Amino acid sequence: MSIEIANVQGIGNRTEQQDAFGASRISDYGTDGILLTVCDGMGGMASGGVIAREVMARVLEVFPWKEDFDVPGYLNSISSSVYDNFYGQGGSTIVMIHLKENLLRFWSIGDSDIFLQRDGKLIPLNIRHEYANELIVKAITLGFPVTNAFSDPQAAALSDYIGKRNPMCETNRLPLELKDGDTVLLCSDGISDTLSFEQISADLALPVDEAASKMEQEIISANLENQDNYTGIILRYIGGR
Repeated sequence: MSIEIANVQGIGNRTEQQDAFGASRISDYGTDGILLTVCDGMGGMASGGVIAREVMARVLEVFPWKEDFDVPGYLNSISSSVYDNFYGQGGSTIVMIHLKENLLRFWSIGDSDIFLQRDGKLIPLNIRHEYANELIVKAITLGFPVTNAFSDPQAAALSDYIGKRNPMCETNRLPLELKDGDTVLLCSDGISDTLSFEQISADLALPVDEAASKMEQEIISANLENQDNYTGIILRYIGGR
C-alpha cells in the first residue's frame, strides 16, 4: 500500500495569505501513518494568518501521538490559548486527517471541508460549523420554515472555531477504512465555496498533481471579485495492487 499527495494554494484577491497547511513526514508513513492539516485564518479578525500558522505548528509538533492521545482535548487547549492571547478577536478553522495503513480519522473545527471521492462519488465527511446549521435545528424544533435559516444575515457566521472558548470538535469515533483508489481532499472554503461539487469530483478523478493544477485553473477562471485565499491537500490511497 502507498499514498500520493499534492497540494494547491493561492492568495486569491486578498491582500495576504491567511491559510496554512502542513504534513508529517511521508517517509514515516509505514510506522506512524501521515497527518495532514489545513488551517484557515479568519479574515477580518486580528492576525488570522499568524494564528493559522501557529495552530498548524502546534499540531505537528506533538505528532506522532499514542493511540489514546486526546486530539479534541488538545485542540481545545490550543483554542483557549488563542482566545487568551487575542482576547477572542482572532481565530482559525482547522481540518485534519490521520491515515495509518488504510484507517482514516478526521477532526474538524470551523467551516473548512474534508471530502472523500470514492467510486466517482464525492462525499463530504464533516459538517461545517456555521450558524445556519443551528438555525436549521431550531427551525425544525420550533416549526419554523427551514428556508428562514438560509436567509438569516448571520447564517454563514462561524459557530465554532479555534480561538473560541470550548469549541466543538467534530471527529469520527470509528476509523474509516479506505479502499484502493479512494481520494481525500482537505480544503479551506476558498476552494469549496468557489468550485461546484461536480467540478471538485471531476478534478479528483485525475492524477493528484493534475487535480491540484486543475482546481487552481478553475478558481482563477472563475475570477470572483471576492475570491478568498484557497488551500487544498489531496491524498490518494493506493491499496494492494
